[in-house]
Amino acid sequence: MPEQQVKKHDLSIISRDRLTATGIRRVDFFSDELITAQTDLGQLNIKGEGLHIESLNSDTGDMLVKGRVGAVSYTESSPAMSFFGRLFK
Repeated sequence: MPEQQVKKHDLSIISRDRLTATGIRRVDFFSDELITAQTDLGQLNIKGEGLHIESLNSDTGDMLVKGRVGAVSYTESSPAMSFFGRLFK
């Protein structure tokens, strides 16, 4: 099985109402208050109000989020757990 190439990850916030990110592997969860996405550098957590994913290109890993960004944080990546593994954690 070929090894996946590490995607470059950049993050930019303009006036706290427009966030662009590159290197997004997948989006795990989204609501108008929280978006969680996987990058090669860890899980990206975006908190705010009225958040919505304006565009997401799964081929390039580019994502555009609009809404009021309140906080951005990362958590370390860990091997993906199954649904039941997360449920009974």
